[in-house]
Parts: sequence; structure tokens; C-alpha cells
Amino acid sequence: MLNRSTIRRIAILLATLVVTLFANTAVYADSEQDVEKILREIHQDQPVPKLDYLKQTKSINADSSYYQGRYNGIKVAVETHPNSTRVASILLSIEGPDQTRAILPAVIRVLGPPKTSDPKNDIYGWSWPGYRTASVHNAPNGDSGTKGMTTVSIFYR
Repeated sequence: MLNRSTIRRIAILLATLVVTLFANTAVYADSEQDVEKILREIHQDQPVPKLDYLKQTKSINADSSYYQGRYNGIKVAVETHPNSTRVASILLSIEGPDQTRAILPAVIRVLGPPKTSDPKNDIYGWSWPGYRTASVHNAPNGDSGTKGMTTVSIFYR
């Protein structure tokens, strides 16, 4: 028979598990909404929008402008075409466990269905005329596999 102390410990353990489950679900839900918001605000071949979370930094490529920022934990990087204010590439990075499947519906709502997919490895790709391409995938951390980076990239090949 279980005494009160044991029952209380089990109840606390179960409550902790439930709270943790809901907290992780909320993080994934927020990431999906945040990814969609960012992709709707920043468009390839359009001028770089003025956004509070996006700041111009030192350029990687000559004659291009480079912007970086963070929106609710999502790293955002934008590069322009040479000698232009128009967006050439967009890179979103979410550190931590694989969120590919959690954010994929948001990316599909903005970009449409992927042209290629490898669900087993969580890799999805898009391509359009004019050498434009995009992908969503996860790069796990090589040593532990528990922490990695989920990436959304839109660029020219």
C-alpha cells in the first residue's frame, strides 16, 4: 500500500511531466508562427524591410549588404543582391532539437508544397525558375544528437 508521501511524490512527478510536455508544445507552436511571420515579412527580390529585429552588419560578400537579427529565438540572416537593396537570400536558424516537422506547415503555407522531400531524414526542398531554391532541414549536433539546428534557407543556386 502506498503512503501519503509516496502518493504526493508521484503526483508532483506527473504534474512536472505534464507541465514540461505543454511547455515544449508551446515552444514548437510559437516557432511555427514565428517562422511564418518572418517569411511573410521578408521576401526574396524585394527591398529589405525595416524590422526592429533586423540590423545591418558587416557584409560577407563584396557589394552586397548583410543583415542579422533574432526574432523570438530564431536567428535571421538576410543578404542582398550585389549593389542592390533587394533580398537575395534568407536564412532562419533555430537551435535545439529538430523542429523541422513542427515548422514545415508554416513554410508550406508561405512557399507552397515542397518539390522534393525525404521525410525519413526531415529534408524538404523547393525550386523555382530563375535558379531560386529553398530548403528546410535539421543539422544535428554530431556528438550528442540532442542539440542541433533546424534551418530554413531561401537563396539562388
